[in-house]
Formats: sequence, C-alpha cells, structure tokens
Amino acid sequence: MNAEQEDAALRDWPEPKVCEHLAAKVRKARLAGEESQAEFADRAGISVRTYKRFELTGKATLENFIQILRALGRTRYLVLLFPASLPPPPPTVSDRVSAIAARAALLKMRQPDE
Repeated sequence: MNAEQEDAALRDWPEPKVCEHLAAKVRKARLAGEESQAEFADRAGISVRTYKRFELTGKATLENFIQILRALGRTRYLVLLFPASLPPPPPTVSDRVSAIAARAALLKMRQPDE
C-alpha cells in the first residue's frame, strides 16, 4: 500500500482497524530493531502485558502510545498533527482577475484627464 492509499484507508477504516494498523506498524519497527516485546516495553517504560495487548489489539491509552512513539524515536511527527500555521491557499483565477481589474481601475483614476 502506497502513502496515498494508506491515507485514504486511515480516513475510511473504522477506529479499531486504524488502531490495529498502527500497532502492526509499531510491531514491524520493533522487529526491524531486533527487540523482543519485553525489551521494547522496558525501553518504552510500560509493562510487557500492556505492550503485548497493544501489539495484539491496537488498544492503548494515549499516554502509552506516546511512550511507544518515544521508544521508536517518532515523537517528532506529532507536530505534524497540528502545525503552527498553514500557508494561505493560492489565489484562484477569479481572485487574480479581480486583482487585475482593481489595479486597472486604480491606474485609470490616477491618469490625468485628457
């Protein structure tokens, strides 16, 4: 699944499926680091039982999920959830036409009468 497909799926799936998907991604990252569940849970500062339940069901408190993200070194992505400010949208064709018409009217008013 590419990023666009995953984005669409995350928007459309019911919450339990999204949680299971995120847990599977965490599990994959843990396995890539060649850590056991117990080692990872210890590094994350949560109980092994809590971590195993998360991997199995995707259920965790927000606090536990943040601890898991910290252990993965992924907290830097949390700022993307609520960016400080978004750039303004680009002007539409209608906006551009209106701006040109306003400038033309202003220039016409500034020209001396003939």
